[in-house]
Amino acid sequence: MDKILFICEGEETERKFCNLIIDRYFIDNKKPKEYVAFGANIYSLYDEMSKDRDLDIIELIREKAKLKKDMATYEKLTMGGFDEVYLIFDYDFHAPQYSFEKILEMAEFFDNETENGKLYINYPMMESFKHFKSIPDEDFNNYKISKEECLKYKKIVGDVSCIKHFNDITLPILGIMIKQVLDKYGFISKKKLNNYETYLNEFSQSNLLHLQNKSLSKDGKIFVLNTSILWGLDYFGKDKFDEYNKIEFD
Repeated sequence: MDKILFICEGEETERKFCNLIIDRYFIDNKKPKEYVAFGANIYSLYDEMSKDRDLDIIELIREKAKLKKDMATYEKLTMGGFDEVYLIFDYDFHAPQYSFEKILEMAEFFDNETENGKLYINYPMMESFKHFKSIPDEDFNNYKISKEECLKYKKIVGDVSCIKHFNDITLPILGIMIKQVLDKYGFISKKKLNNYETYLNEFSQSNLLHLQNKSLSKDGKIFVLNTSILWGLDYFGKDKFDEYNKIEFD
């Protein structure tokens, strides 16, 4: 049976987040899903892949698991059967290996879930999904973070967030969060995503990277934005986009 594979940077938070999103989205879909952790940032992944351009991401992680004697991951990937692959990684612009050129190349390479895989980048990291002081949050579009603040971002978001536990995110709350992410991209890009066709034409990880790099050059900060929360819009298409895009709030 065909399966979906999620490759996450880390183990705990990313897995819980994926499970949360899938529990909310996959109401009638029984397609098997598997999760593996790469265990390092996207720049380390770039360096690993650059050693062998013909090595695919699944084979790379399978071989790493074998070397680490992580037989659970090794056997999971050896069984195969994955027809869709999604990667969830942090922007990590405070990391020593940070390189705009490297992460841009990764976004351009991992741009299709049925080929090389589809990458979702979270700014500055996974915890940005809960950077809401209220639901909805009237200040959401203005949240930005510097490299220095990124070093303590988990505490920053923990102090401000109204979301203290994953179970706090009900289906209606998730809908508002998704709509605010869509609206924020429109705010950043100055291109309103008011229909699915515009979303497909205007939103991409590469475009967002360029916008974030422009912001970083301007004032040393990037916009806080979690793009992995949009996974369901990409997976289910126009009907799901229309469902969330029509949400209105003051």
